Amino acid sequence: MLTLTPREGAAPKVFGPAPHGQGSQISPIMLQEELWGRMRALPYVYMAPTLVSVPHARSLFLPEGVGTGPAEAFQRGREWAHIHPHHDGSLHLTLPKEAEEDVISAGWGVHHPVQAVTLVYGPRTYAELETVWKIIQFSYRYAVGALNSR
Repeated sequence: MLTLTPREGAAPKVFGPAPHGQGSQISPIMLQEELWGRMRALPYVYMAPTLVSVPHARSLFLPEGVGTGPAEAFQRGREWAHIHPHHDGSLHLTLPKEAEEDVISAGWGVHHPVQAVTLVYGPRTYAELETVWKIIQFSYRYAVGALNSR
């Protein structure tokens, strides 16, 4: 469903469940900002305070009436993704079960221990940025209901 190159190296340390995040192998801030710039440029998304994450997490929502994604494509309200503060750099997003299994088996993230979301590790390199971006785009298509119209 979501074909990914395996992530190199050992998995980073993860803490949680509340808060839930990445505790080692932190993404360089320049890569975090590049990723955030791409995320907020997706059509129709808007930024608003998170409904589910830690203070200073940057969250993305879809307006009511945009897209036909299922309720499971949203974390709370219309929030579908957020990136954690710079000291963490990972992100939470929603994925269909099969896609989440692809992310986990390729070593790009873990399932949240309490919530129905996926923690995706922050990218360490530009090559990893492209893989994380691919996962985010898939999550976005899930939220807008466009998975069947590639």
